[in-house]
Amino acid sequence: MAGLLIGGPWAIVLALIAGVAVGHYFDEQHAAPPDFPELFSDFPAPFEPPPPAPLTQGPGEFPIVQAPEDEPLDRDVVALFVDVARADGDMRREEVREVRRYFEEVLHADAHTVQAVRRHLKDFLSRPASLDAPAALASCLDTLPSGERLRLLDALYEMALADGPLQRSEREALKRMADGLDLPDAKVQALAQQHLGDATSHYEALGLTAEATDAEVKTAYRKLAAAHHPDKASHLGPKAAEQAARRFQAVRDAYEEIRRQRGL
Repeated sequence: MAGLLIGGPWAIVLALIAGVAVGHYFDEQHAAPPDFPELFSDFPAPFEPPPPAPLTQGPGEFPIVQAPEDEPLDRDVVALFVDVARADGDMRREEVREVRRYFEEVLHADAHTVQAVRRHLKDFLSRPASLDAPAALASCLDTLPSGERLRLLDALYEMALADGPLQRSEREALKRMADGLDLPDAKVQALAQQHLGDATSHYEALGLTAEATDAEVKTAYRKLAAAHHPDKASHLGPKAAEQAARRFQAVRDAYEEIRRQRGL
């Protein structure tokens, strides 16, 4: 309309483009948050709030009951789950199920808290990325005792593994969580071994330690596989070829196990 009032074809085109841009921005700012029906299909359906109670209590009326307020710490814990889940892409239904399991089975949360967790998840997932993890980590560190922080990291491992082998980005996210929660290295390592298995012998087979980078693991495997390939020992006789084959298979098995655990 502004373009028509100004007159001229270019004014109309420019005003039309500006109107579309302003309208799109307005729609984004006022759009309803995504519902994610598939992700939250395992959650109980959100309950409808009762009609507003009268402000005063008359004869025969029940007293006014205020709904409990959401616990800020619950939101911080959900932020950590979302941060780890997004390390390898979008959050999946299996991961959402693990978040609910943590609150219901580990924390024994009531129905109101479970619904609050659902709202927090939807709120975080409606954003392009979560920037709340650093503040959430600080809040959990200040509020939760050491044992509860270890249980939280355990649940984060469970969620990260719910959709398949651990990816490198997930391992980095979990390490960031362990560091931010200020957990002892020995307990973190024991927890990782509980979920991933003890790979010490596999690293030793490649001449490495668990602190080796992915590139170092791949390089060590290629060198050892080339050095112990059975074809290189075939001219030394059957016994030497058999020993080379066993060594080659051991190197290959060690690499495959490390690759599975790291998601390489």
